[in-house]
Amino acid sequence: MRGTHTQGRRDVSPTTLAVVALVACAAAVAIGVIRMRDDDEAPARPAVADAGRRPWQLTLDLDPTAGYLVTSGVSDGRRQSLTVQDLAFSGRQDGVYGGEVTAFPPGTLDEGQFSAGERVNGAFYLPGFVFPEHTAGDAKPWRTPAVGRPDPSGLWVVVYADPALATAGAAVDRAGLLRLASAARIGPPRDLRMPVRLGAGLPAGLQLTYVRSPDHQIDRRPSAIGLSAPTRRPTGAGVYAQVPQGLDLTVLIAPRDAEWDRRRATLTGATRSGGLEAWYDEGRRLTVQAERCVVTIEATLPRAELDRLVEQMTIGDCADPDSWIPPLS
Repeated sequence: MRGTHTQGRRDVSPTTLAVVALVACAAAVAIGVIRMRDDDEAPARPAVADAGRRPWQLTLDLDPTAGYLVTSGVSDGRRQSLTVQDLAFSGRQDGVYGGEVTAFPPGTLDEGQFSAGERVNGAFYLPGFVFPEHTAGDAKPWRTPAVGRPDPSGLWVVVYADPALATAGAAVDRAGLLRLASAARIGPPRDLRMPVRLGAGLPAGLQLTYVRSPDHQIDRRPSAIGLSAPTRRPTGAGVYAQVPQGLDLTVLIAPRDAEWDRRRATLTGATRSGGLEAWYDEGRRLTVQAERCVVTIEATLPRAELDRLVEQMTIGDCADPDSWIPPLS
């Protein structure tokens, strides 16, 4: 153990004492960054850089020269998440699955786990980071290799991979996680864009707290908008395979394609909403067919509230991402 042996005493100058004091202070700050036990005194947090971020915006981004393509972006309250494809060395135009990048605000992540990790270039690699669950609602702890690092904004940026999404023979290894972590950035807010914009009159007591914007060329899951009380906390699950719990109203938006043709044949409760052909499942779901999108609203609100939401919507072209707009103005 270093520092346990002794040597003959030497005189120490005031300048040397000052340097030692500064080094000790710096070490205390570094240790404080990764303390997370409940009985520890919480370290002072810097102001969060994305404090002005709107619910449909992200400050989490990737270095555009790093060789990654974002296939979906999620804003879940104060948590932000990206799913990416790795374009480097894959030999495929769309690349292969590259992993998940999430920015956790203070108090929403057990970052203390990283104190036992391997330190690499200012980040911490841990072969078995534990999330409370794999996806929202499964209630089973999920262990996975991960790289985490504190950002000067006060956010923790964590990189990991979901084996269920990895292309056969292309699992994301330690080197891949470290490369992805080095590409992650916190920058100015930018909009997540959707095929739908909600009107100004949201149901009473509900706010936009969840947005999932996919690249439909690669990610075939629906775009999603979630409304809830503003106090809803983001999910602690590792991945967004489904919408998080605690939402009072969810809007799913998908293209009119062969899958929709199959689904439409099974629907009952034909009606109209906002002048559009629709199907209503009493107290659960309103499905609306627009010219180029299918909009499904899941909520237990009165039918009149759902119709009002549809009447105020702007519904665009699900097949043309270049035409998409922010979900609120």
